Amino acid sequence: MNMKKVIIPFILLLFAGNVFALSIDLGMDEVLIVDNSRVSFDVAQNNPNLVLLMVETPNGSVLKGLTFGESLYVNGVNYTVGRLDPQKMILTLHLSGNYSKTEVLKKKDFKVEILEAFDTYVKLRIINTGYYDLNDTLIISSQGLPVEERPIFLKRGESITLKVKVPSNQINVTAEENKISKTVTIESFEELISLENLWKDDRIHVKLKNHGDPANVTLKLLFNGLTVEKKGITLERGEEKEVSFESNINQGALVIDYGVIKQESFYFETPVISLVKVEKEKDKLRIWLKNEGKGKFVGKVSVYQNSFIVGEPYYRSIEIDPDKEGLVEFEVPEDAEFLTIAISSGTYSSTFPVSLKTGLDVKALNSYAKGILGGKTSYTLLINGNGNVKLGVEGLPDSIRASFYYNEAEVKQLNVVKSTQVVLLLQLPNLPQGFTLNKPFKFNVTINGIKIPLELEVSGIGILPVYGDNWLAKMNYTSEYHHLGLPYKVVGKDITPPFVFEPAKGEKIAIIYGNYIRQGKDLRIHLLDTSGKIIASSTQGKGRSDYVIFNQSKFMLMIEGGGYFNSILLVADYLEVPKNITFEVKRKEFGEGLRTFIINASSLRGKTLEISVSSSRDVEVRAYYFTLNREKEDFDPLSTNFKGAFKGRGEEIQGALEIRSYEDFIAVAIIGEGNVTMKFNVKGGELGVRELSSRVIYLAVLGLLALLIGVIWLEKKLG
Repeated sequence: MNMKKVIIPFILLLFAGNVFALSIDLGMDEVLIVDNSRVSFDVAQNNPNLVLLMVETPNGSVLKGLTFGESLYVNGVNYTVGRLDPQKMILTLHLSGNYSKTEVLKKKDFKVEILEAFDTYVKLRIINTGYYDLNDTLIISSQGLPVEERPIFLKRGESITLKVKVPSNQINVTAEENKISKTVTIESFEELISLENLWKDDRIHVKLKNHGDPANVTLKLLFNGLTVEKKGITLERGEEKEVSFESNINQGALVIDYGVIKQESFYFETPVISLVKVEKEKDKLRIWLKNEGKGKFVGKVSVYQNSFIVGEPYYRSIEIDPDKEGLVEFEVPEDAEFLTIAISSGTYSSTFPVSLKTGLDVKALNSYAKGILGGKTSYTLLINGNGNVKLGVEGLPDSIRASFYYNEAEVKQLNVVKSTQVVLLLQLPNLPQGFTLNKPFKFNVTINGIKIPLELEVSGIGILPVYGDNWLAKMNYTSEYHHLGLPYKVVGKDITPPFVFEPAKGEKIAIIYGNYIRQGKDLRIHLLDTSGKIIASSTQGKGRSDYVIFNQSKFMLMIEGGGYFNSILLVADYLEVPKNITFEVKRKEFGEGLRTFIINASSLRGKTLEISVSSSRDVEVRAYYFTLNREKEDFDPLSTNFKGAFKGRGEEIQGALEIRSYEDFIAVAIIGEGNVTMKFNVKGGELGVRELSSRVIYLAVLGLLALLIGVIWLEKKLG
């Protein structure tokens, strides 16, 4: 006991003394700086275990041969030799005593930084990071080829900047005499000269920007592979400069040469100039033109009558930016009624006949049109009179796009001379938004305030074939309204038209399954009201059946997916939990009564569900497991080949299903006619849960007991 009291304080004091010691790994090519002292070492040639430790201070140097564990004390610092790695020549040195800072530096070393990397050159900064001056020859190479060789002399911390051109993104920098090599990788090369803009009016304009050092740039304009014009410029760092070519071409290529040759092809669309409005007051004629094209228009305007120029002056020059209007004025004969406006440029010409008489008469050659969702329909309008007209529509839903066409060109305004025929084209949406299918509605075309009433009817309801191996499917039965409880085959691409189902009250489920799940595709069900508005959408992930649960009595459904898909759609009554219900099964349009219930079985897992059906007349009851995709595909209530869990026929039918641990749904179909009561009884499951709980508690008690025994044994062992 007395020995413990002596040893323990001694050990604590020993540890406390070592807290202030510092261990440093020092290579033979490195220098240790301790405040103002410089420490290095060598190894004796005749004795590899003898370390020659040198400490240089402002007052002098000390060199001493030391072996493992021996120390050298200089200027209040004790240097103790630790382990020496003979392979790597690294010495572990233990420092203790009075010092404030330490630093390990290579005796000779340098660092390479990439300042900028362009497609014509790379700038490198070489920094001396070693302790001693670096007096050497630098060799810069890439892909094994030397690209630059230069003598350097750098004091500690000094740097030099080099500009080189390299063939790859890896650069190797070597100090030849000291045999120090560094490799840097360039992530990406930037363009030294970038093409900022390329546009055309009466000439072709180019804007270039220099991102690096000053550069000389040569530009060539090519047409059909031949140089038609050449320019040379100098760009300073960061400078932008515009260059103009006199050549008036719409298509060609621009070659930019600044040590790297780049080619940019271009195509300028032919200008599209429309006549907006013409006004005449005595002999003063004002003409408004609009540039409908994408490029600036620069050209001339003249006024003709009977093929002779009558406008004064003979022409007016005009420049119009894209989507902007321009105005020109002429003097014309005061009695002129019919004139021709001529517009021309180097690559474009057009004429507009105008009448200066007033008065319009508008008729619709067809006031009613019918189209289908996703399609187009049109009306033909006849305009009699003279003058400029503005075309528009009112009362049309936003989902329908309206366009006016004259001579196959889309127009919004038009100058009418005597008689003109215009077509109103309507692009119908894929969804019935803002209108009701198969229900005509009215809207107006407006022409200079004149309203022409038109009527539109949109159809496009999808019709689905019955799924399964049953008599309805074999006779290819279809109907405008789809029936609840009956599975349908859905084959589509991207998105289907809406499918209308028979109205039904109560909570329902719409579910899709089938081949698309095996193909790894992801579909969505969209629930719509009768106006086409999406009320809800399914959110299940890929590889699972999609479904929506809803209460709307009048509804439509759409299926959306990526590309082609093949699936099965079922809409049925839905029970969140089994509950006793009474209902009537009526004969449907196809001649058989059918009522299908999808029951959520997730709360019944591990239990038995007993089903009892009573009916005023004979009916058939079919129960199916409805969880796995294959089981859903087996659901075919009208098939003679039954693949479900159980079935029965009569006025009293009973059956039971063992609900599996992964069960999601079961399906029950009632076929026939009559007043039906369906009752459910859930059995089993609770004993298993209690047994499992007891077993868990038992195991927990055993674990605590074992832990207690272990603690007692350990206490005796230590005591």
